[in-house]
Amino acid sequence: MFSIRKGRIGELKVVIDLLQKGYDVYEPVVDDNGIDMLVSNGELYKSVQCKIHKIARKITAVEINTRNCHNADILAVPIVAKNCVCYIPTKKVKRAFTIAFLPSLNGQKLFRNWYEDYLEFPWED
Repeated sequence: MFSIRKGRIGELKVVIDLLQKGYDVYEPVVDDNGIDMLVSNGELYKSVQCKIHKIARKITAVEINTRNCHNADILAVPIVAKNCVCYIPTKKVKRAFTIAFLPSLNGQKLFRNWYEDYLEFPWED
């Protein structure tokens, strides 16, 4: 069961990661517009929506539901299995986005979005 507490823990993991990367992070007083935070590099601002995934046994990837993310520039996804955060531009996603961190069980290699490719915060459009 996902709780508000688990969601907030995920958001805090994202904030810590961004602060460690040297960015400024601003959080809204009210979170009712699909934006969890604004991130700045000193020149630009990007809006971020955090997405938390369920942890399952023997998984090789996580699928993120991206509905209701249309107001954000970036999806931030803490990947518990790798102790990292992935940053995905919302322009790259439709209704769901899969992030792989282990080879698939059936050996599929094409069309896999590897977590290593999304560790840096994307400032370019």
